[in-house]
Amino acid sequence: MEQEMYHMGFFQLQHITEDHQNAIDGITTYDNFNLTRKFSNVMFLLNLVLLFIDYINRSKGLWIINDGYYYLFLSHVIFGIVLLLYILVSYSIIAHSANEITLSHKLYVILYAFFFLFMTAVVSGIDQKIHGQVTVYIIGCIIIAVIFNYNLRVTALLYGSSFATLMIFLNISQKDPDIRQGNYINAFSIVVISYFISFLLYKLKQQDLRHKYYLEDLVTERTKELQAVNNLLSQEIFERKRAEMEMVKLDRLSLIGKMAASISHEVRNPMTTVKGFLQLLRKKQDSKDKEYFDLMIEELDRANSILSEFLSISRNKPTMLELYNINDIVTSTLPLIQADAQTNDKLLIVELNNVPDLQLDIPEIRQLLLNLVRNGFEAMTSGGQLKIRTFSTNSEVALVVSDEGNGIEQSMLEKLGTPFFTTKEQGTGLGLAVCYGIVSRHNGRISVESNHKGSSFYVYFELSN
Repeated sequence: MEQEMYHMGFFQLQHITEDHQNAIDGITTYDNFNLTRKFSNVMFLLNLVLLFIDYINRSKGLWIINDGYYYLFLSHVIFGIVLLLYILVSYSIIAHSANEITLSHKLYVILYAFFFLFMTAVVSGIDQKIHGQVTVYIIGCIIIAVIFNYNLRVTALLYGSSFATLMIFLNISQKDPDIRQGNYINAFSIVVISYFISFLLYKLKQQDLRHKYYLEDLVTERTKELQAVNNLLSQEIFERKRAEMEMVKLDRLSLIGKMAASISHEVRNPMTTVKGFLQLLRKKQDSKDKEYFDLMIEELDRANSILSEFLSISRNKPTMLELYNINDIVTSTLPLIQADAQTNDKLLIVELNNVPDLQLDIPEIRQLLLNLVRNGFEAMTSGGQLKIRTFSTNSEVALVVSDEGNGIEQSMLEKLGTPFFTTKEQGTGLGLAVCYGIVSRHNGRISVESNHKGSSFYVYFELSN
């Protein structure tokens, strides 16, 4: 947020928003309101003292000697009644914070100041018949200037109207032109001085409050910037950690792949020989022993399939890439998947969106899809729903397989794709490892989201340039 500065005399006031200016006005009015309430109570008690003095003056017969004392008594009575009304009103519109300030509070404090200065002008006018001074008006102007805080236009209106009232009463009550002229000068001087004091205190308070909001905005802005930087750093750390984990996983896959490529033929050759002799011996044996030979041949086939999966992990395995649409691979594999769904009593939902063609090894992508789908089926109970979905972003095409199983524990998510790691009783721990190997050879990535409602495997492929 751009902050501007402008100068007013020796003041430097920060440019703030309209909302903040309204908040400052509310704080100023709130302070004036609380001061007015307290000052009204003090003045009411002081007025009681003045009424007692009026009673003493009456007892001394001063009312008869000079009717100014009588008019002074009447002004004190009016002043006390109005003060009492102000005190009662203040309790009916009490505000506990600046946010509760309304137009009623603003009018209350302005009318009180107007009434107070008006009464000091009236009393000073009446006092011309007694002492010929404007001391009360001078004290009133100083009090308003020092205690309260009004904006400059309201201050000018208050002093201007009260000065006009005093001039009228001086013309009526003071017959001596020299004294009247002296009082004119005194009153005008105090009005100018009071206005200057009000101006000075008002600007200082505005400067203080504006600076406070300026600092709050500055802190808020800097906090947002730091938060943004912190988020970027956190994201970068997360991405770096994820990349490191992927590198470790790929290194393991690469090592195991190299081992698989180097020993697979050495292991398969004797297994093929053993299988061949078992098949020959099976034909020569009695029927009662054939089931044992069938079992041994079946186990050799199972071991051979494990070796095939083990060999699929290799990152160095050659891939036959061709431009193809992944939706076509999903569609061509659907009959097999639907058969598995019916066999396992599961529901299947397919949502294929328009996606660009990719450089793909079709058999490997089909194997990837089947592995993920069968894992999803095995993770769910009867009646569970599995969803296959494809979509694209600006830079990637995604294949998503979601199930409604019990989810994967967070502690196990990091181990997914590690060869021989499995949570199944009959699992080999090679299915996901094969998937990670296939995706790695396609320069893609796998992301897993899992909770108690199920798991979703997101396979992302980068779009070809």
